[in-house]
Amino acid sequence: MLNLKVVALISGGKDSCYNMMQCVAAGHRIVALANLRPALTDELDSYMYQTVGHHAIELYAEVMELPLYRRTIQGSSLNTSRNYSVTEGDEVEDLYELLHLVKEKEGVEAVSVGAILSDYQRVRVENVCLRLGLQPLAYLWRRDQESLLSEMISSDLHAVLIKVAAFGLDPEKHLGKPLADMEPYLKQLSQKYGVHICGEGGEYETFTLDCPLFKKKMVIDSAETVIHSADAFAPVGYLNFTEIHTENKDADVVARALPHGSCPCQNAIDKMTEEVEYADQAQDNRQQFTSNCDLSCQQGHDLPPSCSARSSKGYQWISGINGLQCKDLGIQGQTSAAFQQLQSELDSRGWKMKDIILVHLYVRSMEDFVPLNIVYKKHFGMNPPARVCVQAPLPAMQLLQMDCLLHDWTEPLEEGCFHQREALHVQSLSHWAPANIGPYSQALRVDETVFCAGQIALVPCTMQLVTAGAGTQARLAFGYVKKVLEAVIGSLTLAHVIQAHCYVTRHRDIPVVRSIWAGMLAAAEEDEGLLREPPTEPTPLLALVVPALPRGAAVELHATAVQDDPAKRTSCHVTTTVACLAIECHTVTSADASAASLSLSLAPAAAGVEPGVTDARDVADAVAAAFKNATGRVAAGLVPLSARVFYKRQSLARQIVEGLERSLRSSLGESSPSVALVPVLDLPDSQILHLSCWLSA
Repeated sequence: MLNLKVVALISGGKDSCYNMMQCVAAGHRIVALANLRPALTDELDSYMYQTVGHHAIELYAEVMELPLYRRTIQGSSLNTSRNYSVTEGDEVEDLYELLHLVKEKEGVEAVSVGAILSDYQRVRVENVCLRLGLQPLAYLWRRDQESLLSEMISSDLHAVLIKVAAFGLDPEKHLGKPLADMEPYLKQLSQKYGVHICGEGGEYETFTLDCPLFKKKMVIDSAETVIHSADAFAPVGYLNFTEIHTENKDADVVARALPHGSCPCQNAIDKMTEEVEYADQAQDNRQQFTSNCDLSCQQGHDLPPSCSARSSKGYQWISGINGLQCKDLGIQGQTSAAFQQLQSELDSRGWKMKDIILVHLYVRSMEDFVPLNIVYKKHFGMNPPARVCVQAPLPAMQLLQMDCLLHDWTEPLEEGCFHQREALHVQSLSHWAPANIGPYSQALRVDETVFCAGQIALVPCTMQLVTAGAGTQARLAFGYVKKVLEAVIGSLTLAHVIQAHCYVTRHRDIPVVRSIWAGMLAAAEEDEGLLREPPTEPTPLLALVVPALPRGAAVELHATAVQDDPAKRTSCHVTTTVACLAIECHTVTSADASAASLSLSLAPAAAGVEPGVTDARDVADAVAAAFKNATGRVAAGLVPLSARVFYKRQSLARQIVEGLERSLRSSLGESSPSVALVPVLDLPDSQILHLSCWLSA
């Protein structure tokens, strides 16, 4: 996404100006400016727009030699909910009309927006951009504010404070002060009182007089101080420019000062130490699985979906949705049929499509990713479910499989309590983490539990896969999950993950991703000062080898996390044997006993020993018995909701999984989980089968 024609939303402040600089550094072209101004006042009480200094905005057209489009704000903040939908009379609709005009006149493709931390602002700009088919560019989004402020100042951005509204900031003393002079004092206020150093809490606003994009600079000749609120502790005041003019800049200085291609994303990647190992599309695996026959584990069967019971907290899994009932052999036909099957299942159980919070999507060919998404996105609205998508060697003729987690609260709230369900659905290009490459949210939060989408190693500002080996890709993908968790609940770290699946495309990368996971988990626990007493094992990483991942990635991480005290979690590890096979069970229960993960593997009991002739039904029964025993060791009230059974495409494993759901239902009765059968190319540690289960109250 390079060389887009961009309209820059400008307020006159440092953030909108510096984001323009970041757009140019990323290879885009600013072709127009846009601004919303108040009707009859200098300072409008707006949740969305900075209006102080609006009298001088006209000079931006002159100093940048670009057309400036302005619109008077007619609406007000009517729709203040977390998620915005079109609301007549809301100030957001003024932004829509303004950008609609600019798109018609200038043919712009993207919008520069200087949001740093405000979800309120980002969500509304993204809503408008989506409706107009424009790409939002928010390169300052969730940047560390202290380093960002220093970066702005060192980049020759010259701004002055034109509004103050925080304890420690005095209108008479600080208005008109250069941002560079204020930086040390703002750091002090941040450390002492928690003031947002970039003013994200409304503590102060700025006006940019010069930056490398300006052909001329602005000079304030005179200004008056207006006291908006004479509060004794945090007086609010702003500057009203009474006279301001522009001055020419030396042409050579302008040329030398233009933003260069220094990218925070690439800088972070460059700091990662790894031997030069470029992505090689995992040839060591894929050459073995090229024919249609090899990539099929068996003929597909149109089996009914597998469903769990509905938990007391309102969760239910529906697994095994496919489009085999469709006569159309194409991916879009099967996807449509799969959604018809899903809708039928939802209707029969009283669910709606909006109740889906997480989707595991397995495709037979990653080449179907784009046409599948065309159908998929029609079924979800503003904040679609989080999603994990990988290629799997599905049965012949079966092009996809979907497993869905649904949620809605089942019991009325007690007095004084409240529920939280919210999506993190960032669509802006930034330096933070990848925007969505499909119709899914980065994460869905339900109270204290966060369900993340799968993350791959895309460079956020370009949305291209990083050109590096599995080690670097793992560090990036794991780091993105960390950032997503922090964005949803500020206190969450990787140490709060309770279930983690890592898909790789080469068996030799399994020890690499495991080592990186262990290192990042240890670092997270050290940062949190966690001391596990008595010692408990951290959440294990299940590594799985699949034929391909989106965008040709080598690594994809999917995680579920719980906001609890990880040091107080409990774990259990039990091993049993059956017919020369070892069954290992590992459980981790959250400190608040609201959720747990169960990991069960089946492998030869001794290294190098292949199981002989074995009754697959007996093994399935033994696995079910071990599973039941393991669920009995977690906190009371937790029930298994999903049993995701990853299995190698060998005869014994296939025979075992074919009877496993029957064995589980026989053993567990109504508390049996939904069963999702997922063939994979390989598993770690000689395993032939690995069952991963999530439990909830």
